[in-house]
Amino acid sequence: MTNELSGHPHYRNTMDKLETAKRKSPEVEEFWMARDIHPILGYPVFDKFEPVIQRARDALTASGVDPSHHIALTSTMMGVGKGAQRPGVDFFLSRAACYLIAMNGDPTKPEIAGAQAYFTVQARRMEMSDASLENAKRLELRDKVGKSFKVVSGVAQEAGVANHRQALFHDARYQGLYGMSLKDVKTLKGLGDKEVLFDRAGTLELSAHDFQMQAAADAIKKEAIRGEARVIAKNKDVAQKVRKVMMESGATLPENLPIQTPINEIRKLANAGKPKKLPKS
Repeated sequence: MTNELSGHPHYRNTMDKLETAKRKSPEVEEFWMARDIHPILGYPVFDKFEPVIQRARDALTASGVDPSHHIALTSTMMGVGKGAQRPGVDFFLSRAACYLIAMNGDPTKPEIAGAQAYFTVQARRMEMSDASLENAKRLELRDKVGKSFKVVSGVAQEAGVANHRQALFHDARYQGLYGMSLKDVKTLKGLGDKEVLFDRAGTLELSAHDFQMQAAADAIKKEAIRGEARVIAKNKDVAQKVRKVMMESGATLPENLPIQTPINEIRKLANAGKPKKLPKS
């Protein structure tokens, strides 16, 4: 439906006008002014447009959203002929508010149909943009965790944890963060024995591990801890403190965080979006 609407000349004209009317500021995302868009949506008289704004406000309230975050009253000066002006009301409208206004507008107006198409496309673009940003953040954190893993492993080795005992050292982190071993974490999350937990973890879970490994490495070095048992105990202690912070802050505990798309698939998507290098002449 959206593609059909966007291709119609009249709807295309409405969409172009809405794009032109869009405003931006450093403080907030894109927004529209009610007095800019009411004629574009087929409401030549502003007073007839205000009830549509109210219906959008009611829809936000019914959804448990504070309408003031999306519809903000302001004032403006309006021309009344012969150069005279008088004050009048206007509204700052977020993308979500404009979408609801379009959905609550007069369905017989072709301008409303065009607006519905425009704001549906805008919402989809924003969803895709948000997903891309989240994927980029996850890729960055996954690489960061890999580096932190090497650092803390090196610190543990210097402090007395032999290579063949590194698994015990790292399992202490899981016991502290999750309250269970890595094997039990994988079972709980439905991961196979050969799957790497970090490759299926989301940003919060990766951040918890990254912070714990950096903090543990720093503590072991600063406190000059030596001996396998003491180093492993310290690693678990740091992990337990990270878990406590997550509990006290109200964050979802790591064992309850859902697994994500395999990181290799995310990496492939990211690489597919990069421009191809031209062959050298």
